[in-house]
Order: sequence, then C-alpha cells, then structure tokens
Amino acid sequence: MNLVGLYVDVENLQDIAKQVILSTFASWPDEFPKPTMLRLYVRADKTELWHIWATNKFPSLDVQVKGVQHYILKGSKNSADISLALDALADILKGRSTHIAILSDDSDFASLYTKIQYELQIKEIQNIPFLWFVTDRPDTRSPTLSDFFPTEHLRMISCTSVKETSPERKGERSIEQLTSSEEEKISLTIIQEMPLGVFKSTDCKRIINFYFPQHHLANLDSAAFGVKNREL
Repeated sequence: MNLVGLYVDVENLQDIAKQVILSTFASWPDEFPKPTMLRLYVRADKTELWHIWATNKFPSLDVQVKGVQHYILKGSKNSADISLALDALADILKGRSTHIAILSDDSDFASLYTKIQYELQIKEIQNIPFLWFVTDRPDTRSPTLSDFFPTEHLRMISCTSVKETSPERKGERSIEQLTSSEEEKISLTIIQEMPLGVFKSTDCKRIINFYFPQHHLANLDSAAFGVKNREL
C-alpha cells in the first residue's frame, strides 16, 4: 500500500499557495502514486484557517497543518523548510509514508532528496520515492537546479493563470498570449529571466533546460554571447 505525503511550504509560495496546490493536484503525474496525506506548513497565526480550507478542498486526504513560529517581525527568512524536511524524513523512515512529494521553490530541499536516497540505501536514481514540484515564478530559485537535479524527480507548476488574475499584473500579457511559437516562447523566457548585463550561452542553456527540457536547444552548446540592455 502506498502512503504518499505531499508536503507544502506555504510560506514559500505565499499569496499564490492555494492556487498552486490545486494546480499540483490537477497535474499530478501518472507515474507517481497519488497523495494520501497533505501536510501544510504555514504561519502559526494562520493554522486554523488553512486547516478549514484544506479539509474542505481535500476531504479524502489525511490533512495536517503545522504552524511555524516567527521570532522576528521583519526580515525573517522562510522558517518552514527545516520543519518540513525533518517531518518528511521522519515519516518515511518510520514507515508513516512510502513516498515523499515536496511543493516549494526553496532549493534547500535538494538535501532532503540525497538524505532519503542515503537512508533508504537506494542505488538506482529512478527508484527514489521522491518528487519535487516547483513553480515557474521568476526570481524564486535558480534555473541551475535543472542542471543538477534528476528530471524524473522534478515537475514544474505553471503560475500563468495566477499571475494573470493578480491585481499588479492586470495590464500584462503572458508569454502564451504574446506568441504561439515555441522558439519565440524560449526567446521571451530568456529575456524575462536573464539579468541585465553580459551573459553567456550557458546561462541561456540553463534557462532552456529548466523551462523547455524536451526542446532540442537544451542539448546544444555554443560560444559565449550576448548583452541584455535595459531597452529590451
């Protein structure tokens, strides 16, 4: 029997957390067992509200909401990641779960992946019972993650629909609205993700690998090139 826990770093996802959680369930991959448990890590003062929402949306799941205490009011780093990682590791080692799925843009969870592999003594990467969902939000994690993390254990959740409904983006158009060509989508994505100044082809490749891993450009190499100007 599969016992699958989905551990959600709500603090990391912030105001789009509910929409991203729903999108994750809607796009759950067939090759990974479906969740039987939902674990949410939220600010301590929002625990009861999140429990009401989650139990209403997912009545068939074992839902637990853990409030994370903040000790400073300003400049507080996301405090949920350590608690989430410890709970996920303890659950799989104690047999309370057989598979771990993480929903967060925090790159620290790469350490959880390697720890699970080590503790369960799994040699074949494809057999590691781990799945990591990240979003396509800009400026939340480095595209280099896709260069190192096994693609079979990484899934991206699109936040396009969430962005389109947020007040600060009402006047903006998504990449999908701007063009239907995949090459043009790649170009626009690079323009959006690349910082100002000189950059190399390897920087572009990292972005393509993350957002378009199946495209043939993801496997190409070329000489260093390019300068992104403020006018772009």
